[in-house]
Amino acid sequence: MPLPDYTYGKVTGLTPDLTVVSERGESPFVCCGYCSAHMAARTAKNGLSTSMFNEAHDIRSAGGRPHDNGNNASELRTGAKEALGVTLSSISRDGIPERLRTGHAVTVGLDYDELPSHLKVQGGVFGHAACLFGWKEDGDYVGYFDPLYDQGARGALVPWSQLKPALWGDGNHSTTTVRLTVGTGSFAVYTDDIDVRRVCDVKAGTDFFKDVQLTQRLGEYSKDSTGTQILGYLNDAYAIEIRTGTLYSDGETRPTCVYIPKSKATNVRVNPAPSPAPPTDSEAVAARDAEWRAWIDAAPEGIGRAAQSARALVAWAETAPDKE
Repeated sequence: MPLPDYTYGKVTGLTPDLTVVSERGESPFVCCGYCSAHMAARTAKNGLSTSMFNEAHDIRSAGGRPHDNGNNASELRTGAKEALGVTLSSISRDGIPERLRTGHAVTVGLDYDELPSHLKVQGGVFGHAACLFGWKEDGDYVGYFDPLYDQGARGALVPWSQLKPALWGDGNHSTTTVRLTVGTGSFAVYTDDIDVRRVCDVKAGTDFFKDVQLTQRLGEYSKDSTGTQILGYLNDAYAIEIRTGTLYSDGETRPTCVYIPKSKATNVRVNPAPSPAPPTDSEAVAARDAEWRAWIDAAPEGIGRAAQSARALVAWAETAPDKE
């Protein structure tokens, strides 16, 4: 099958440089939804392959659908989360342009026969799924990535006004809730690999940067830092939190997201969750003490002098006269 007529151009210059994950590697062509979710996930998580036989089939299996049986939108959401740790959320058809403008990918359901002719590679009337990624303001062009295209194709640009009539109604579209964003001031991507409580140590003299490519130096650490908060990562850089050195007009400092090379972060670790605060009201204290007394009463004599001393202490506390 020939690739489409690129009337409005190919989709290039995006980060990441998305290409088509094709469903044409096996017959019949019924994995369009899972290939589309696979493509969307590649814009949200590093390290994924470009082969349908890997992540796309993993999404299908985790979503609960047998092989060669199509899909529905809820299965794509379940499968992407369970198989890849990527969250997809249902959005309305009218909400798609804004999500594309902000750098997210969107999986869409559509009627194939309603597509503009230059996007088609075959005839037929059937339900289909594709991935949208990229938005060109001049002309409101959408990046369209069709699993029926050959493996590695860059997708085709299409005016939103031409594509929208082919899309299914609300609730049949899913968008990634995390994304890769690269550029000045960009935020590093979250994945399930990074815990939001992850911290590291940074040595004095370490340069930190404004951009994730580590090209715009902002300054350096004036002293060693222990327990620096890691906000996420992208490629060879960590996004970390620092505090401004100069107070704002309200007398407060502000946390700022900057980037350092991963190699400069030492002793990367996850801080344990903070212990719950001790109870303060009398009812909570009484409940805690009751549990403690029950444990002491149930402790076998053989645990030694600690339990015996504790029993004696409880007995004394319960019989001691009140003090003025």
